[in-house]
Amino acid sequence: MLLDASLSFLPYGSTAQSMVGAAGAAIQIGNIIDLLGQGVGTAPVNIFGNTTLFGQDPGTGLIKPLVEAIVGTAFTTSNSATLTVQLQYAADQGSGGSYQPSTWYTIIATGALTAAQLAAGTVFSKFDWQPVFPATIRPRYVRLNGAVPAATNFTAGTITFAGVMIGRDDFAQKLTPKNFAV
Repeated sequence: MLLDASLSFLPYGSTAQSMVGAAGAAIQIGNIIDLLGQGVGTAPVNIFGNTTLFGQDPGTGLIKPLVEAIVGTAFTTSNSATLTVQLQYAADQGSGGSYQPSTWYTIIATGALTAAQLAAGTVFSKFDWQPVFPATIRPRYVRLNGAVPAATNFTAGTITFAGVMIGRDDFAQKLTPKNFAV
C-alpha cells in the first residue's frame, strides 16, 4: 500500500466537518478512500492477472497505517450523546453497481466517546488498520463513520483532521513527571 495525500478522510486545511446531525444519525467523516486510487465510481484499469474486481487487505504488510482524527470545535450535547468512530471497509460492486462501495463492514472502532472527551484540539481517534474480517470481502473502499446512539445527537462539534499516518507520532514522555528537583 502506498501512502500519499489522497489517503486523508478529512485533510489538513480543509473545511472542518460538523458532527451535528439528526438524533441517532451516523455521519460519514470526510471522504471515502479508494485503495486503488482512482476514485469511487471509476472502473479499475490497472488489474494484473485475472479480470476480477480490485480488492486488497489494507491491514496487512510491512507498513501498518493508522488512522488519526482531531477535534476542531468542542463537542456539546443536551441529551448525553456519545460518538463511536468506526473504520469500515467495503468491496467494489463492479460494473453492475457502478463501481460503488458494497456493504460496509466495521473493522475496528473506538469506544463511546463523551462530549467531555471531545474537547477542542483533542486527538480522539488513533488506531491501526486491522486485517480484513471476514476474509472474503476484499475491500477497495475505506471510510470513517461516526455512530451516535438512537435518540441522541450533538449540538456542536467539528472534526478538523481525519487521515492516515504511516506510523505513530506520539511523544510518550510529555506527561512523564520530572525526576529531579532544582
